[in-house]
Amino acid sequence: MTIRRLARSHGLDAIRWWPPNEGDFLVEGLPLSVRQLSRELERALGCKVAIYLADRLATETRERLQRETVDLLSVG
Repeated sequence: MTIRRLARSHGLDAIRWWPPNEGDFLVEGLPLSVRQLSRELERALGCKVAIYLADRLATETRERLQRETVDLLSVG
């Protein structure tokens, strides 16, 4: 899966999809370059993406989003 490869190549601990929007992602770990990750995801998916950094969110918000999102590194 391309998303898994991109996540690992950018040093992420996790990348989580936030349904129902196809381009919303919550990432754990700090990507080497958020801008580059965003461009590569947009190219791979063919849509605009929004990247939310879990480490930068309030604990309560981060925990809620982790319940509402799908972990793409553990799927499959």
